[in-house]
Amino acid sequence: MTTGEILVIAAAAAIFIIINIIMWSIIAKKEKKAKEKAAPQDKMTAVQLSSRPAAAQFELLENTVIVHTEDVISD
Repeated sequence: MTTGEILVIAAAAAIFIIINIIMWSIIAKKEKKAKEKAAPQDKMTAVQLSSRPAAAQFELLENTVIVHTEDVISD
């Protein structure tokens, strides 16, 4: 490869990196704005759900707890 070809490849790589940095900065700002905008609504939803009374006909039929273990149940 000649020096000119190496310089072209290096310039293309540098431009690619700069474009990626700009792109991810814009994406991060948009996600941060969306997160900040959604945060107050999430808190309000949690308060509304926790203050609701339980349903009158709700009846727990089974209480199952699943635990991951390496033990094997044999018959």
